[in-house]
Amino acid sequence: MASTQQPHDAPKAAKPTQDSWRIPTPAFDEPKIKVFNSLTRSKVDFVPKKPGVVTWYNCGPTVYDASHMGHARNYMAQDIMRRILRDFFGYEVNFVMNITDVDDKIIVRARQSHLLTKYLSDLSTSSAPSSRVLQEVTSAWTAYFLKAFSASLATPPADDSFEAASAGWAEVQARARDAAWVEQEKGKNEKFPMYFAAVGSGFEAVEAARKRGEGSLEDAKALVEANKDAMGLWLDKQFGASVTDPAIFRDLAAFWEDSFFHSMAALRVERPTTLTRVSEYIPEIVSFVEGIVERGFAYEGGGSVWFDTAKFEGAEGHKGAEEGDEEWRHTYAKLQPWSKGNRELLEDGEGSLTSTTGKRSASDFALWKSSKPGEPAWPSPWGPGRPGWHIECSVMATAVLGEGMDVHSGGVDLAFPHHDNELAQSEAFHNCRQWVNYFLHTGHLHIEGLKMSKSLKNFITIDDALEKYSARQLRFAFLLQNWNARLDFKESSMQEVRSAESLLNNFFALVKALAAEAKEQSVASDGQHHYEQAEKDLLAKLESAQLAFRAALCDSFDTPTALQTLLDLVSQTNIYLARGRSSTNIRAVLAVSEYVTRMLRMFGLGEGSPVEGPAGERVVGWGTAPVPGQEDAGVDRDAVLMPYLRALSSFRDQVRQLAMSNAASSDILALCDRLRDEEMVELGVALDDQDDGRAMVKLVPAAQLRAARDAKAALAAEKAERKAAAAAAAEQKRLERLEKGRVDPQHMFRTDEYSAWDEAGMPTKDRDGNEVPKSRTKKLAKEYAAQKKLHDEFLKEQAKAQA
Repeated sequence: MASTQQPHDAPKAAKPTQDSWRIPTPAFDEPKIKVFNSLTRSKVDFVPKKPGVVTWYNCGPTVYDASHMGHARNYMAQDIMRRILRDFFGYEVNFVMNITDVDDKIIVRARQSHLLTKYLSDLSTSSAPSSRVLQEVTSAWTAYFLKAFSASLATPPADDSFEAASAGWAEVQARARDAAWVEQEKGKNEKFPMYFAAVGSGFEAVEAARKRGEGSLEDAKALVEANKDAMGLWLDKQFGASVTDPAIFRDLAAFWEDSFFHSMAALRVERPTTLTRVSEYIPEIVSFVEGIVERGFAYEGGGSVWFDTAKFEGAEGHKGAEEGDEEWRHTYAKLQPWSKGNRELLEDGEGSLTSTTGKRSASDFALWKSSKPGEPAWPSPWGPGRPGWHIECSVMATAVLGEGMDVHSGGVDLAFPHHDNELAQSEAFHNCRQWVNYFLHTGHLHIEGLKMSKSLKNFITIDDALEKYSARQLRFAFLLQNWNARLDFKESSMQEVRSAESLLNNFFALVKALAAEAKEQSVASDGQHHYEQAEKDLLAKLESAQLAFRAALCDSFDTPTALQTLLDLVSQTNIYLARGRSSTNIRAVLAVSEYVTRMLRMFGLGEGSPVEGPAGERVVGWGTAPVPGQEDAGVDRDAVLMPYLRALSSFRDQVRQLAMSNAASSDILALCDRLRDEEMVELGVALDDQDDGRAMVKLVPAAQLRAARDAKAALAAEKAERKAAAAAAAEQKRLERLEKGRVDPQHMFRTDEYSAWDEAGMPTKDRDGNEVPKSRTKKLAKEYAAQKKLHDEFLKEQAKAQA
């Protein structure tokens, strides 16, 4: 037996090792998320404090009136950015929004609404003469006019009587005929047109009542309604202090809060993670204000507490407050330092009811307001009062998110003083240098190039907009504009939206039809892979689009570029599909449709669930198709199927009848066309005839098919009408030509203009017996030849008619 031992000098076998591996080198640089930060007025890298989590506070509405398109612009833009961060970039977003239900505007609106309602109610139950109502409405109109137009008069009114105000109104009306003067007044006060209309209609009603004399109860109510703006102010001045029931203020705010969220739901704006209301955080607000006072940045004056902007500006931060950053000083008005001394903005930020008693500087702002009679009040160390406007957001954001946040957002009109005051009081309380890391301000909304305003009569509520456009169309329009730019909402842009919507609808309808066909066909291979250069090019375009889409969203949520990338990809895929079904690789097309579907739905443009593809993928469409596998859940099969079955059965019966009567094939084809253009259209089924003799079946909303059919029919009718009109014109021209040819050329020149003719009827001498010149004879010969041609045609037609 041979020995198995190796020689002592034989080398040991090397232990197998894996080959070396290198980190791949990316073909493209990974785009970083950048956002336009109002704190720097530039695009900066987005770096949340916690990996994968974004804390976000959003200024919610002050609820005292109907939500309008300005609200839609603001909250839909923030909804889109929130969805992008969460559903595209994968962040968990803790989104907090407040409801301002304690505010000067709410107090004034609630009191005026309550007092006006009570006034009208009292009219119905009192026996007071309408002359008293006329006197009170006249006083209200006078006060309203003097408040609105005293500064517009060339000379001040002699007194505050109705007669003096009437004279002043006549002067305003006369000057308003000058367009330049009107523009000048609008420049001073953008509400000028609103005041002009209210004063004008109110004055007409007062004058009519004065001429009529004693009137009925209905006349009195109509007079009050015509002057409701003036009466609301007058009643509030007279009796506002008597409104003490807190429910009056809460009920108004609750009503409009519910209306706001109803409008947001209609626009598919998601509700916040956490919703806060000012009225629910009063104790926390009092404690917060106490903290600012203790730190020396606020003072009490006149029963109110004021933030001391002068003391805050440049104040040194406490050492060690921020690790690695010991030396720093507070800064006031970080967002808009150029607005610090803007008295108009400062006063508007304080509210119409705020008393300035005890205030040291014009730039100081109220943290806590002393409540006057007719205003809601809560207890505090400084006496009964209510929160200032700015303090509410600082307190509620702190209560939910802690000592700072990643993102704060709101409309650009809030930047100063509201957000700047928020920053100052919060950084004073928390002793921090940067309470907010990223401030995102959404741009203004204009209507057809003009700022939206009731005075300009271009004020559009969300409900008004949804009567004309779908929620999807409005969101699409907003996506086509950058979130921080001014958005001009106009009909031409909505036409662009409809065009894009049509492109996508048609694309999804076609892909769904192709997917359904593929699903019905056998999965057995035909021996060909169907992955040629066209498919390679299509998927290369998909990858390029995906990279461009990501880069756009990284570039401060550039949705216009991102959305256009999707539309371009769909157009390129349509070019691929135009080659015909026989050369279509459904898998390549589904890859595109699945991506486009997911991105559109990520933006919030989807409705319902996408349609199932040939192997179970939910890949196609942004419409209202049912969730795959749940078609029968809770569905009445008879109600769904019978309309289609009846149409098919009726068609079968009519085809059999035509066949048994030996009808012409054209009759059967006409029946097929009627099935396609009438019955199937009403059922939402499109049958597109193809070159191979088979019809492409698509499920499309019936309204969309009817519109397309009717447009086609209208076009055909218009073409037929033009053809008939052209034929009628040609016939008229022919008849006129024949009528002209009725005259025999031998007689056409036998007039008193000539005195001699040859045997053919051509003139030889004029009326004076002179020979007709050769040049004249030549011209007459041409006329004679033309008439002979016409006369020959006439004789020919006459002979045909007699035959």
